[in-house]
Amino acid sequence: MGVQELRGEQLRAARALLRWSQKKLADEASKISPVSSDTIKRWEAIDGVVNATTTAVSAVVRTIEKAGVELLNDGQPGARLVRTNPSATEG
Repeated sequence: MGVQELRGEQLRAARALLRWSQKKLADEASKISPVSSDTIKRWEAIDGVVNATTTAVSAVVRTIEKAGVELLNDGQPGARLVRTNPSATEG
């Protein structure tokens, strides 16, 4: 998936699948590149494509994918759980 294609709806869905708080997602993504929970909150409020720096979006996408959620963009953007990683979903 191209990181430019991240949508607020996908971010909300992915975080719900992982059962992560906005802070947890921000903390995990910040291990790659700084991302705040306020940023996650702003992005999730968007109904459409997130317009942000490639570095920050990439960090969030990589974190979500590493935790086991696939972001889909085949004409109907969405998210699906592809594997269960108990340690990754705590928080």
